[in-house]
Amino acid sequence: MSDGGSRPKSDGRKRRWEQHNTDRRRHIIAAAMTVLARDIAPGERLTTAQISAEAGVHRTGLYRHFRDRTDLDTAIQRAICDQLTAALVTSFELTGTPRDVVHRTVSTYVRWVAEHPAWTRFVEQDVSAESPTPLEETNAMLAEQLEVSVAAFLAIVHADLSPEDWSLVRPWVAGLVSGCMGAVRSWSGQTESRTGLDHFATFLADTIWLQVKGLGASRGIAIPQVPLETVPLETVPLDIVREGQPNDGSLR
Repeated sequence: MSDGGSRPKSDGRKRRWEQHNTDRRRHIIAAAMTVLARDIAPGERLTTAQISAEAGVHRTGLYRHFRDRTDLDTAIQRAICDQLTAALVTSFELTGTPRDVVHRTVSTYVRWVAEHPAWTRFVEQDVSAESPTPLEETNAMLAEQLEVSVAAFLAIVHADLSPEDWSLVRPWVAGLVSGCMGAVRSWSGQTESRTGLDHFATFLADTIWLQVKGLGASRGIAIPQVPLETVPLETVPLDIVREGQPNDGSLR
């Protein structure tokens, strides 16, 4: 009886400690992101002293909530990637023409990087030997979402790719994502000669759209410029419907 009577209190203390630890982790991560955005210039390193001062926690106290510096840095990277993902989610909506989707997604990403240069630099750092990294996980998510968009493009014209071509869609899309990120990184690193954000975003989106359009043309597929939200549900591939991706303009 005594064991049964003490267990709820023990479980309650455990839950409260887990919640406290989660809250403190979030507080420390938020503090680190604030320091990154406010104080860390290119080439400078984010220190635990800066994080602890911003969070109001002693430096030794940081590691009550993180195993080590690698765990802390990875958690910061994951939080930054969550911010990027949240910004990009609505850009993947299947609304507007296929070209609109490409331009909206690219513009959203370019603007996010321009607004958060220190976060972008930090998330690209190699802080752990583990794989996949938070950025690699985000890239995979973006590639998966774009693959859904490609399937929707093909559904419009009732096009059918060979099994061999379909097996190459995901790596091709992953290459588009990596190429886009590399182009933005290069543009961000330019100084006096850097063109304006709007011009760059449009230029980059145009080059990606031409790749999409060109690949379709090489397979005899012409992608019409019609709003995706007007595509009847029955034309959307069954695997998209099964994954809970109804044609209501949402990919979430």
